[in-house]
Amino acid sequence: MPDIFRPRHDPARSIYDAFQSEADKRKGRTVEEWMTAEREAVFREATHQAQKLGLRPPTIAEIISAENYASGSADYGAKWAYGVAEAMRRQ
Repeated sequence: MPDIFRPRHDPARSIYDAFQSEADKRKGRTVEEWMTAEREAVFREATHQAQKLGLRPPTIAEIISAENYASGSADYGAKWAYGVAEAMRRQ
């Protein structure tokens, strides 16, 4: 079944995929462990996408800010990815 929340374009799509891949590993981890791992996965992929697409790499603070903004949303992962992508486009 297709993921209706998955962004269609990079960098948001690749960031979302990195988050989803890491989120699949939540079982058996503490909340702190999976939150840290997901933030790191999003940060790594965003940094990679920034280099690939000629955008500004986000800071870890921007990653966390975008995550906080997305918290509680039905489309949490997508909203997080779009927030990070938006930060990457800011000068």
